[in-house]
Amino acid sequence: MQNILDNKSKQKVYGWGRSTYSNSFVFCPSEIKEVHNIVAFSNDNSFRIACRAAGRSYGDNTLNDDQIVLDITQLNKILKWDSDTGIITTQGGVTIEQVLLNCVESGWVFPAMPGTRFVTMAGALSNNVHGKNALHQGYIGEHVKFFKIILADNNVYYCSREQNKELFYSVISGLGLIGIIIEVSLQLKKVPSYYVAGKVSSHGSFRSLVEGYEKIKHEYEYSIAWVDAIKGGAGLGRGEINYANFIDDGDFKITGHDIPKNIFGFISNDWVPSIAKIFLNTTTMRFVNWLQVNTGNMSSDIQMDKVSLSKYHYLMDMKFPKYNYFFKDGFFLYQPILPVENTVIGYEELLSITHKYGFYSVMSALKAYRQQNENFLLSFSLDGYSITLDIPKNPNRIKDQVKMFYEMNDCVIKYGGKIY
Repeated sequence: MQNILDNKSKQKVYGWGRSTYSNSFVFCPSEIKEVHNIVAFSNDNSFRIACRAAGRSYGDNTLNDDQIVLDITQLNKILKWDSDTGIITTQGGVTIEQVLLNCVESGWVFPAMPGTRFVTMAGALSNNVHGKNALHQGYIGEHVKFFKIILADNNVYYCSREQNKELFYSVISGLGLIGIIIEVSLQLKKVPSYYVAGKVSSHGSFRSLVEGYEKIKHEYEYSIAWVDAIKGGAGLGRGEINYANFIDDGDFKITGHDIPKNIFGFISNDWVPSIAKIFLNTTTMRFVNWLQVNTGNMSSDIQMDKVSLSKYHYLMDMKFPKYNYFFKDGFFLYQPILPVENTVIGYEELLSITHKYGFYSVMSALKAYRQQNENFLLSFSLDGYSITLDIPKNPNRIKDQVKMFYEMNDCVIKYGGKIY
């Protein structure tokens, strides 16, 4: 077999947090036969393959030092769309954005969306993604009809709840470590409009925030809370809940979808990462959080009587499209989930641990969840709440950060939780 590594140089491949990387041979096949060729070569030459698509995974499972990274983003064709049933079949590299733009005008949307539109279908399955409606719609795996995957034996397997059942429940949430997902069939969600009515409530402490969330969570399709993870004392975990329901007006025009070229109307998005690397620190974030608490400016444009789902759901895409480049040395993404009854005491303790070490989360969010309806291999589901903590990497104190994360892990385990 031809040596596909001839004249092939290694590339740096980063995880989303950009805290580490691998030097890997990266392949971007545009046809399924190319995937088979790469798998055959790997088998014959004892190479290992890591699957990668949009590169938005919280973990570093797409890194593969001195080995092969197979990037499926060019396998991006929509193969079949039925606007009557809402079932779409695509190649693995198709993005959520492609699905939305193709299907919204017929009244269908992605059922369980993460906070970015750039995630691929294969990546969504591999991480069993979920979003602001996780309490109501669960995780993406619950909406999958079938998928096709190439395993290490280079054969294609059709997987559903009836056929190759064990593979079906292992590959969904399997972090892309089992095989290469080349085709996905998904049941979309029928909605009465592409627009929602956004509401907000502010809370001065974490306990108040969770109590407020408990009151509204069952009544609204989408909900998420911003948490100030830096404020200490009585204001520990203060924040703001944003929640919304669809408007029943039959309006499916896609507006508010394009990412602005400028932040705040005058700072080019291209400049923002360089500026952020200079000014992003605990002191400046204390000020930003103070502004948010006192003005609500960062989220005011989604707290309207009518706002498009694009604008509402993809707030980070809109505000900070290159957010993962803001950090000089990258950042760690830590996302645990705790049962409802332990949410307040557990997360107050977790935030206190970060304060003790002095490694604060600069961006944090709280979301409500329910137990999954099906048992996927790596389950992240509970009747509870997850919190996301984005903690900048400090290479000069990495041992202290590792020690902190071990202590945080012990805290999550103590309160009956899991880590995403």
